[in-house]
Amino acid sequence: MKNGYYYIISSLPELNLSDKNLEYDMLSFREYVSELLEEVDFKMLKILYYPFDIPNFINLIKANGAAWDARGNYTREAFDAMLMVPDTLPVFLQQFYDETRPDWEKTSEKELINTATSLFIDWSRTVQNPFLKKWLYFDQNLKNLLIWLNSNKFDMKPNEEVLGENYEAEYLRATNADDLNLHSWDLPFKEALTHFDNPNVALREYLIDQMRWKYLDELEENYAFGIERLMAFVIKLQIINRNIVTTEEAGRERLEQLLQGIRKEYEMPETFN
Repeated sequence: MKNGYYYIISSLPELNLSDKNLEYDMLSFREYVSELLEEVDFKMLKILYYPFDIPNFINLIKANGAAWDARGNYTREAFDAMLMVPDTLPVFLQQFYDETRPDWEKTSEKELINTATSLFIDWSRTVQNPFLKKWLYFDQNLKNLLIWLNSNKFDMKPNEEVLGENYEAEYLRATNADDLNLHSWDLPFKEALTHFDNPNVALREYLIDQMRWKYLDELEENYAFGIERLMAFVIKLQIINRNIVTTEEAGRERLEQLLQGIRKEYEMPETFN
């Protein structure tokens, strides 16, 4: 525990999932703490922003002109410089570079993002901070479960969209809709199955985010004024920001975006419209 973080943590506002007006967002908070944290802790915090770096990096190498997400850790110029010396890329992107570089031109952006994300997921299991490691594992398993449920609801194959090589991902890829059994999972996901049946997409996402919030509260109970509390704050900011812009229409749009990547040659059933 870093005693020097007492002031930072004690001065932060208490967050609630239903908050609408926030003093910080993920970007402004990272800027705020960038010069206040020890280097090793700031590097740990930045891991939570890596998922935004992935599409930025793919957009760069595909030269598609897409807008740059400022929540990523690296600017376009920084990535350009790293590509000149690939060993300076984050470890999982180094691996991505080594394994996929010859195929960039002929591979779709979606496939490249999935590959890079899978490498990030697998790399994240080596993270030394127990709090962050558990959170990333929980959140990715939840995402994979929701992808699997959506895919099976519309008779699609989720194999390419269920990411990572952990036990839960392998189980979902090998399981049929009638055979799903979560008893062998280490984490309690049965609640997600109940929420998934809610016809209101926005409400369903809110209830699932309540699951995330509850799990996060349980994780941070054992930490008082260490970097873990700051990482939990960042995660909660992300959850709140997602909920602020969630409406029924926006929720359906996000669901549609999720399904686009896995339906490809499959035709969407009429019941979705």
